[in-house]
Amino acid sequence: MVEQATSFTDRIESARGRIDSEIGRVQKQIQARRKQIEKQINTGRKSFEKQLTSSRKSFEKQTRKQVKDLRRSPVVQEVERIGGEVNRQLEGVFERLLGVLQIASKTDLDRIDRKLTKLNKRLKDMERSRKTNGHTPAQAAPGS
Repeated sequence: MVEQATSFTDRIESARGRIDSEIGRVQKQIQARRKQIEKQINTGRKSFEKQLTSSRKSFEKQTRKQVKDLRRSPVVQEVERIGGEVNRQLEGVFERLLGVLQIASKTDLDRIDRKLTKLNKRLKDMERSRKTNGHTPAQAAPGS
Protein backbone atom coordinates (compact mmCIF):
# COMPACT_ATOMS: atom_id res chain seq x y z
CA MET A 1 0.00 0.00 0.00
CA VAL A 2 2.90 2.28 0.79
CA GLU A 3 4.29 1.37 -2.58
CA GLN A 4 1.01 2.26 -4.26
CA ALA A 5 0.95 5.63 -2.50
CA THR A 6 4.51 6.32 -3.55
CA SER A 7 3.71 5.36 -7.11
CA PHE A 8 0.63 7.55 -7.05
CA THR A 9 2.62 10.45 -5.59
CA ASP A 10 5.31 9.97 -8.21
CA ARG A 11 2.71 10.09 -10.98
CA ILE A 12 1.19 13.25 -9.52
CA GLU A 13 4.62 14.88 -9.26
CA SER A 14 5.42 13.82 -12.80
CA ALA A 15 2.09 15.20 -14.07
CA ARG A 16 2.69 18.42 -12.15
CA GLY A 17 6.13 18.77 -13.74
CA ARG A 18 4.68 18.25 -17.23
CA ILE A 19 1.92 20.79 -16.51
CA ASP A 20 4.45 23.34 -15.23
CA SER A 21 6.62 22.91 -18.31
CA GLU A 22 3.54 23.13 -20.58
CA ILE A 23 2.43 26.34 -18.80
CA GLY A 24 5.92 27.79 -19.26
CA ARG A 25 5.88 26.90 -22.96
CA VAL A 26 2.42 28.49 -23.43
CA GLN A 27 3.52 31.63 -21.56
CA LYS A 28 6.55 31.98 -23.85
CA GLN A 29 4.31 31.57 -26.90
CA ILE A 30 1.91 34.20 -25.56
CA GLN A 31 4.76 36.64 -24.88
CA ALA A 32 6.21 36.08 -28.34
CA ARG A 33 2.80 36.61 -29.94
CA ARG A 34 2.23 39.76 -27.82
CA LYS A 35 5.55 41.22 -28.99
CA GLN A 36 4.68 40.37 -32.58
CA ILE A 37 1.27 42.06 -32.27
CA GLU A 38 2.81 45.16 -30.60
CA LYS A 39 5.30 45.42 -33.46
CA GLN A 40 2.47 45.14 -36.04
CA ILE A 41 0.45 47.79 -34.19
CA ASN A 42 3.42 50.18 -34.04
CA THR A 43 4.17 49.64 -37.72
CA GLY A 44 0.52 50.20 -38.62
CA ARG A 45 0.32 53.31 -36.44
CA LYS A 46 3.42 54.82 -38.02
CA SER A 47 2.11 54.05 -41.49
CA PHE A 48 -1.25 55.59 -40.63
CA GLU A 49 0.42 58.73 -39.23
CA LYS A 50 2.49 59.10 -42.41
CA GLN A 51 -0.60 58.73 -44.59
CA LEU A 52 -2.51 61.18 -42.43
CA THR A 53 0.29 63.76 -42.61
CA SER A 54 0.58 63.30 -46.36
CA SER A 55 -3.19 63.64 -46.83
CA ARG A 56 -3.32 66.73 -44.63
CA LYS A 57 -0.49 68.41 -46.56
CA SER A 58 -2.10 67.52 -49.88
CA PHE A 59 -5.47 68.89 -48.69
CA GLU A 60 -3.87 72.12 -47.47
CA LYS A 61 -2.04 72.54 -50.78
CA GLN A 62 -5.24 72.00 -52.76
CA THR A 63 -7.13 74.41 -50.52
CA ARG A 64 -4.49 77.14 -50.95
CA LYS A 65 -4.60 76.66 -54.73
CA GLN A 66 -8.40 76.86 -54.77
CA VAL A 67 -8.40 80.01 -52.63
CA LYS A 68 -5.79 81.55 -54.92
CA ASP A 69 -7.86 80.65 -57.99
CA LEU A 70 -11.02 82.02 -56.39
CA ARG A 71 -9.35 85.32 -55.57
CA ARG A 72 -8.37 85.66 -59.23
CA SER A 73 -11.95 85.09 -60.32
CA PRO A 74 -13.59 88.23 -61.74
CA VAL A 75 -16.77 87.47 -59.81
CA VAL A 76 -14.94 87.33 -56.48
CA GLN A 77 -12.98 90.48 -57.32
CA GLU A 78 -16.24 92.27 -58.12
CA VAL A 79 -17.81 91.05 -54.88
CA GLU A 80 -14.80 92.30 -52.89
CA ARG A 81 -14.94 95.66 -54.68
CA ILE A 82 -18.67 96.01 -54.01
CA GLY A 83 -18.14 94.91 -50.38
CA GLY A 84 -15.54 97.65 -49.95
CA GLU A 85 -17.90 100.24 -51.42
CA VAL A 86 -20.74 99.09 -49.17
CA ASN A 87 -18.47 99.32 -46.12
CA ARG A 88 -17.42 102.88 -47.03
CA GLN A 89 -21.03 103.91 -47.59
CA LEU A 90 -22.14 102.35 -44.32
CA GLU A 91 -19.33 104.08 -42.44
CA GLY A 92 -20.46 107.39 -43.91
CA VAL A 93 -24.08 106.73 -42.98
CA PHE A 94 -23.08 105.78 -39.43
CA GLU A 95 -20.88 108.87 -39.09
CA ARG A 96 -23.77 111.10 -40.20
CA LEU A 97 -26.20 109.27 -37.93
CA LEU A 98 -23.88 109.61 -34.95
CA GLY A 99 -23.45 113.30 -35.77
CA VAL A 100 -27.21 113.84 -35.93
CA LEU A 101 -27.71 111.96 -32.65
CA GLN A 102 -24.67 113.72 -31.18
CA ILE A 103 -22.97 110.43 -30.30
CA ALA A 104 -19.20 110.12 -30.46
CA SER A 105 -17.89 107.70 -33.06
CA LYS A 106 -15.19 105.13 -32.35
CA THR A 107 -12.67 107.40 -34.06
CA ASP A 108 -13.74 110.27 -31.80
CA LEU A 109 -13.52 108.06 -28.72
CA ASP A 110 -10.06 106.86 -29.74
CA ARG A 111 -8.90 110.45 -30.21
CA ILE A 112 -10.32 111.44 -26.79
CA ASP A 113 -8.70 108.41 -25.19
CA ARG A 114 -5.30 109.37 -26.64
CA LYS A 115 -5.69 112.94 -25.30
CA LEU A 116 -6.67 111.65 -21.84
CA THR A 117 -3.65 109.35 -21.81
CA LYS A 118 -1.36 112.28 -22.64
CA LEU A 119 -2.98 114.47 -19.97
CA ASN A 120 -2.65 111.71 -17.34
CA LYS A 121 1.02 111.30 -18.22
CA ARG A 122 1.62 115.04 -17.94
CA LEU A 123 -0.23 115.14 -14.60
CA LYS A 124 1.89 112.28 -13.22
CA ASP A 125 5.06 114.03 -14.44
CA MET A 126 3.97 117.22 -12.68
CA GLU A 127 3.25 115.31 -9.45
CA ARG A 128 6.65 113.62 -9.63
CA SER A 129 8.43 116.90 -10.21
CA ARG A 130 6.61 118.49 -7.24
CA LYS A 131 7.67 115.58 -5.01
CA THR A 132 11.30 115.82 -6.14
CA ASN A 133 11.27 119.58 -5.47
CA GLY A 134 10.21 118.90 -1.88
CA HIS A 135 6.55 119.80 -2.25
CA THR A 136 3.86 117.35 -1.31
CA PRO A 137 0.18 117.92 -1.89
CA ALA A 138 -0.34 118.60 1.85
CA GLN A 139 2.47 121.22 1.86
CA ALA A 140 1.26 122.98 -1.25
CA ALA A 141 -0.31 126.33 -0.67
CA PRO A 142 -4.05 126.54 -1.21
CA GLY A 143 -4.87 127.78 -4.70
CA SER A 144 -1.50 126.86 -6.19
